[in-house]
Amino acid sequence: MSIHSAGSSDKGIYPAVEKPRATLQRRPKKSWWRSETLAAYLFLAPYLIVLLVFFLFVSLYGVGLSFFRIDLGFTGATYVGLKNYIQLFNQLKNPGLSDFWTSMGNIVKFVLGVVCGQTILALAMALLLQSIRRGRGFLRTAFYIPAVTSSVATALIFLWLYNPDGIINFVLSLVGVRGPDWLNNVFWALPALMMLNIWTTAASFMIYFLAALQDLPQDVLEAASVDGASRPQMFWYITLPLLRPTMFLVVALGSIGSFQMFDQAKFMTDGQPLNSTLTPMLEIYDEAFKNGGFGQAAAMSMILFAVIFVVTMIQRRFIDTGAGAQQ
Repeated sequence: MSIHSAGSSDKGIYPAVEKPRATLQRRPKKSWWRSETLAAYLFLAPYLIVLLVFFLFVSLYGVGLSFFRIDLGFTGATYVGLKNYIQLFNQLKNPGLSDFWTSMGNIVKFVLGVVCGQTILALAMALLLQSIRRGRGFLRTAFYIPAVTSSVATALIFLWLYNPDGIINFVLSLVGVRGPDWLNNVFWALPALMMLNIWTTAASFMIYFLAALQDLPQDVLEAASVDGASRPQMFWYITLPLLRPTMFLVVALGSIGSFQMFDQAKFMTDGQPLNSTLTPMLEIYDEAFKNGGFGQAAAMSMILFAVIFVVTMIQRRFIDTGAGAQQ
């Protein structure tokens, strides 16, 4: 057999194979309607709708309302510009004669007392729960009960406790102290509301501190213990600085909530005696629904919002400055 014939026969047996051409594979177009982005927006839609309707719309409506004088029953509105704000700031000349600025003075004292008290109590409860093993679940539940109890029910309980013949004055009488008429005494009425608010809110912030304590780096604490650091030293120089972000969160949330205190003051004292427990939210409510001054009440709300915003920013700057100095 010749070479030519052999080669030709091989061609028949083994057909020529074409080299594959380099082709660019296009990614299939992903429909936006089938993307994960759409699913995320669908899940967020209920929250966004509620936020838009009940927060943004209401807030903008309140801002606009503050520039009008509204007739009782919303039968008419007259544009007055900044007149509502000017009237409120003119009252600063005699703040003692202004219910609104009296309420602002009351709420500043209330916020200082409550935020300090609830932060210290919340941290103490969290440290106690972190340090024990047996009974931790029971104590955690017992501590948290006030946070989930109705504010009206809690206020009713404290009305009985603060009664002149109540259990608090009875206990004081056992040690020879004559207790005051808590809610009818100008000096004691506001501190009485402070103690109630501290008791009902500290448990919520205890959860924040407890979560932060459980997230602390244990190797740092163990190294300090090996080096001979005492428990107070470890708390002051290690634990407390590491809790600074949580501390800011607790103080900020506590301040915002305390500035808006309304239901307990309304139910227990209604701002009395002699406006000593009058809060801005209570004054705004009275101005709007008792006096019909919806425009003036809206202006009060905007001023209160500005105060809360400024206080929160100052707190944040203070905490950030302290953290930077420590680093």
